Amino acid sequence: MIIISVISHPSLRHFNLVMAYTQSPIETDLYMAVPHGIETIEGNTKDYVLKLLANIHGQKQAARVRTQYLLESIGFTQSCIDEYVFYRDEIIFIIYLDDGIFLGTSDDQLSYIIKEFTDIGLQIKDQGHLADYVGVNIKWLPDGSYKFSQQTLIDSIIANMGVTFQDFTKPVPAKCTLRLHTFLALPPFQEEWNYRSAVGKLKYHGQMS
Repeated sequence: MIIISVISHPSLRHFNLVMAYTQSPIETDLYMAVPHGIETIEGNTKDYVLKLLANIHGQKQAARVRTQYLLESIGFTQSCIDEYVFYRDEIIFIIYLDDGIFLGTSDDQLSYIIKEFTDIGLQIKDQGHLADYVGVNIKWLPDGSYKFSQQTLIDSIIANMGVTFQDFTKPVPAKCTLRLHTFLALPPFQEEWNYRSAVGKLKYHGQMS
């Protein structure tokens, strides 16, 4: 869909929906356990819960609540084929979490729809013409072709793990069919690099490749 958008639409606008899910009102009273690392002044942390004041990423219904809010607020129709694609008249609206693309027939048309978003109170950052989207860099080449790459995300993962080219022990990566398991008998993770951040980026890269 992104490739078709880049090639076939005369006007594109890349935007960021600030704190995407939290801008949608919460639909009912919800509570969550106190996050790891936060301690209470009195008593056992496990005896307390937090009441959510906004729709947040991680709730099972978070995406549905956000989508319903967008549909009701700005009158877009959700695609029956792709749940991340919306349309209204000549405008197509693509969103993945907080990154989105507007496609239309003119820049004035897209500027107007962005104003509609801000008029209903949504915080949206207009990032201009599409160059990077969900970690994918899009480059227009002199011969008229397009190059899609994720080099920045790949470099970030490598740097995150502190890996250098001297550390490579095998000429090829691990098999994609190899499943990793937990080893509860081994000592706790104590490396200097951020395990959760690295795994999160790897999962994101795998889903967006």
